Amino acid sequence: MEMTKNYTDSQDAEAQEELLQDSDCCGNGCTHCILDNKPRPSNRVLLAGKRNVILSYTKFRLLRRDSLGGQVLLLHFGHAAEEEEKVEAETGTEDTVLDIPPGHHVMMRVGSLLRPYSPYWSDFLAKEFRILVKLQRGGPMSRHLAVVRPNDLLEFRGPIGQYLHDPTEAKCIYILAQGVAIAPTLPLVRQVLENEEDMSRLWHLVCARDLQHVYFREELLEFAHFWNYRSCLYLPHQQCESAACQEAGHCDQECPNLRRSLRYRETAKMSRLDASGLATHANPSIPGKRVLIVAGDSNFQRTMAQSAIHSLAVDPAHVYLL
Repeated sequence: MEMTKNYTDSQDAEAQEELLQDSDCCGNGCTHCILDNKPRPSNRVLLAGKRNVILSYTKFRLLRRDSLGGQVLLLHFGHAAEEEEKVEAETGTEDTVLDIPPGHHVMMRVGSLLRPYSPYWSDFLAKEFRILVKLQRGGPMSRHLAVVRPNDLLEFRGPIGQYLHDPTEAKCIYILAQGVAIAPTLPLVRQVLENEEDMSRLWHLVCARDLQHVYFREELLEFAHFWNYRSCLYLPHQQCESAACQEAGHCDQECPNLRRSLRYRETAKMSRLDASGLATHANPSIPGKRVLIVAGDSNFQRTMAQSAIHSLAVDPAHVYLL
């Protein structure tokens, strides 16, 4: 206990020494700004008696880079250990871990350029994480990420966010995801489904252009085997090669080609998600506090949050924007 206390005191001292500056803000109007949500040790880290390696800007090595088509990249990073840390790892005395709780993001720094990214997977002990990135035409960070290659080093700091899930209280959790922003919602789902004592119900509503742009589709199908998980895809621009759908500009709900494209337990709507669509998932007969999590661009977050407060009877205090 004394060792843990001393270690905690050391962490607090480090936090005091490294006060956040205005320059730590990326200026993009993030819902959870680093200036308001200072990276701090989590209970998991304190119980482990170790330091979270990402609390200050730290170098991570790009281990793998995959293209998912178009301008979407999957990037896998691992902590670039210093020589002293390598010796500690070899001798079993390593005192650092990587803790990025579900619903939190990390800040990438390239020179004076800062951008937030939300990992969809991380490894506590191996100190690795993965992010899904959509390159924006003309975007300064996108230009940099477009040319990064394995073994390149980038700096990250975090975790930044406010969302905390209490598994002892059964809830109805509605998770709305837009495009590539589905990535950071995966850990939110896993933390409920992997805990057999968590009686919370999940509704995962995924908004994408069409089936081709539904990322992590296999993971969604695996989630669908759990009794407390439901999902629905909203695909307003789904279009097959049939003459009728080509003429209409999109498939209709009864399109046979669409029905053949869907997998077992997969539900899809050929429309945008709106207030009326949200209302179909309300399920007022199911008890439990309503929680809303919205992942997407600022316009999507604002629109969906406003609609869900009324359509799903969600208290504004229980709305979280990623």
